Amino acid sequence: MRAMQIRWNRGGPLLGVIVVLCLLGPAVVRAESISPGQVPADPPPVGAAPTSELSVAAILAALAAEDNASLAHSFWQPLTELPAPLAARVPEYCGGAYVLPEFPYPLDRDPDSFPIRAEAGSVSYQVDGTVDLGRGVRLQQGNRTVTAARAVLDQTTRLGSVSGGVWLLEPGMVMQGDRADVNLDTRAAILEDVEFVLLQSALRGDASSVAQSPSGDLVIAGGSFTRCEPGNDNWRISASSLVVHNDDVFGTARNAVMRVRGVPVFYAPYIRFPVTDDRQSGWLFPNLSYRERDGFDVSLPYYFNLAPNYDATLSPRNVSERGPGIDGSFRYLSAWQESSFRGGLLYRDDLYDGELSRSDFEQLREAGQITGEFEPANRWLYGMRHAGRLGSFTTRIDYTAVSDRDYFRDLGNELGLSSLIALERTGEISYAAGGLALRLWAQRFQRLDEGRIDPYQRLPQLEAAYQGHLAGPLQWSLATALVNFDRDNTGLTGVNAIVGQRVHVEPRVRLPLVAPWGFLTATGGYRYTQYDLSDQPAELGARPDRGLGFGSLHGGLFFERDFTAIGTRLVQTLEPQLFYLYQQFEPQAGLPRFDATELTFGYGQLFRDNRFSGLDRIGDANQLSVGLTSRIVDSGTGREYLRGSLGQIVYFRDRRVSLEEVVGPQEQQSTSALAGELAGSLMANWQLSSTIIWNPHENEVDEGAAALQYRRDNRHIVNFGYRWRLRDDIEQTDFSVYWPISQHYSVIGRWNYDLGSGRTVEAFGGIEYNDCCWQLRLMGRRFLDSPAGRDLDAVDADDGIFLQIVFKGLAGFGTKVESVLERGIRGYRTETFDAF
Repeated sequence: MRAMQIRWNRGGPLLGVIVVLCLLGPAVVRAESISPGQVPADPPPVGAAPTSELSVAAILAALAAEDNASLAHSFWQPLTELPAPLAARVPEYCGGAYVLPEFPYPLDRDPDSFPIRAEAGSVSYQVDGTVDLGRGVRLQQGNRTVTAARAVLDQTTRLGSVSGGVWLLEPGMVMQGDRADVNLDTRAAILEDVEFVLLQSALRGDASSVAQSPSGDLVIAGGSFTRCEPGNDNWRISASSLVVHNDDVFGTARNAVMRVRGVPVFYAPYIRFPVTDDRQSGWLFPNLSYRERDGFDVSLPYYFNLAPNYDATLSPRNVSERGPGIDGSFRYLSAWQESSFRGGLLYRDDLYDGELSRSDFEQLREAGQITGEFEPANRWLYGMRHAGRLGSFTTRIDYTAVSDRDYFRDLGNELGLSSLIALERTGEISYAAGGLALRLWAQRFQRLDEGRIDPYQRLPQLEAAYQGHLAGPLQWSLATALVNFDRDNTGLTGVNAIVGQRVHVEPRVRLPLVAPWGFLTATGGYRYTQYDLSDQPAELGARPDRGLGFGSLHGGLFFERDFTAIGTRLVQTLEPQLFYLYQQFEPQAGLPRFDATELTFGYGQLFRDNRFSGLDRIGDANQLSVGLTSRIVDSGTGREYLRGSLGQIVYFRDRRVSLEEVVGPQEQQSTSALAGELAGSLMANWQLSSTIIWNPHENEVDEGAAALQYRRDNRHIVNFGYRWRLRDDIEQTDFSVYWPISQHYSVIGRWNYDLGSGRTVEAFGGIEYNDCCWQLRLMGRRFLDSPAGRDLDAVDADDGIFLQIVFKGLAGFGTKVESVLERGIRGYRTETFDAF
């Protein structure tokens, strides 16, 4: 049979080929005896990318033979029958996957760029001008194929019909209908009793009819769709009509109803939905949650696709026991920056007056401690995040403000935010080129706890540093910093009321020597700091300063030995290192404490040149740190199986600088505590990490922590943890788990227990159902909800029950559960699902 070269460029891919089929007529279709499953014998072009062992011909033949099988079942293969590479990519909770047949051309080729090949087994001509094509009618255009048992063309009325089972197959989509009617003049067409499957997105559905207008628009009547696997209709969305305009990237649905296990749960008279990967404006799936105190919390987001590089979302919201509100966000992307803005408003919260909840207000009023009526307060949030880079300049902004300290606990979208103590607000611009680095930044805080003293704000801080080379490997550097510390000191006295500026200058000379068997680095420098203070106590000067010199020598050696264990060639290293530090003493009791804190002692601190953070305290030192690290590494891959470190500081004189005016007994000890670390992954998927601080002077453990994790993937996680800190009277255990108990059911949970108070800090537990169709989580949570509370005996526990439902390929509600799992189960990462 000679293939006819007919080109078709107009109309949508669903019905346009059918229109051309009826337009061909006897002038271009030649009768030839062929079987319904036969295709032309032309070899596939070079570069064809078969996706399965099934060819298009085999698929069509199977479809024709299985009259009672659903269309989706024809392309669905159980997990046990999938090819091994594909089965490895299918989640274990899915029963199988859709499989694409082997197409003759690369899948990314546009079918409209190919000519149409038409075939029919027989053609008969009637006297009245009717043409009847039968015995297997087929059109092929690239990877697109249309088949039917019969096609009839009335050249007088210019009407045509295709019947006997109409099939359309192309990469990513297959459609089946009972019959199609076509107007040859207007190119309008209608396909009746339609079933379709979008293979790549795993969406399937049906419709009473699919019509193509003369302009190429598609109108789907009585349609419904789901992403559930064949035979599973846990959720399905139906609509009286779906309209997809020609050359548009979105559709509209009227009278849309979502059903869960056949029960209607959501109705929308009009919604818009994307039909391509392009983002489009329209209503998103509503967010719904429930808490006993707040009632139902419902928001209905609307997405604005304003331009390819910026968009916005606006979400009207109503909390039944609190009142109405609105949330919004805006995102902007350019070649040099990425920015986002967000805001929220709850108008006249019926449960909060700006300081007290309604229940607390009524209790105080009954006790006679306050008078008047409860006045609902407006509650709000606004924030911005920005990151940019232009040449050698970088910019960053992270700013969030809320109306009150309880905003996140009452109205936040993430449960993890309920434990925030303060909101940090920072903004900076940096420059780095060659050896020069400049940074101008500002930092503020909004306290969310009940603390009376605000932290210091940096308004602003300017840093400059330059590093250059002298003779040979000798290096030099100069670093300076100017910062203004400020805060509201109304009602504060003594050192708490101090505000002012600080200037710090630090020149250094450094000689690094590196060899394969070791390293040696000598450093020397001088640190000078000057203050200009206000509101300081009378006994402190207004312009104190401090200057001191320091020097250090840091060296280490690398030893290795090869050995074999369990059939694996390994390397064990031995890495001793010494760090000598000398730093002059300078009295610092008269200096403010803007940003100085004492660092938590650990193995890494053995090799620092200051035992304090910040610059307001610089510790005097005449000491030698001794450390030893050993690793076991795979000699072939470099994978580290085990690492252990142990070290201690030997002091040659007592330390005289401390955060407080009185030097403690630990500053007079001749050695520090022993600091140790152990980490490894001796077996597949197992990770171990631990730290210990042993005080030989008191013969006790000052601090210790151990964590053991098994993580095979995001659904097989077990964590065991323990931490002890004598100084803060902390002794806690922590256990968390995310584990399947069957193909579709998993348990999730965490138990964080404080041994000192005998109370549970946080516990949650629940069960999850997961399949290819949807995911459901039901979880109960109990936690101590007071970020300022250090005495756990005095903190009230909060309880909640949370439900999360995710409709795969569509949307879901209950996103608060994700934040609890990310924060509470170490190693868990939020899963994302393809959006329809």
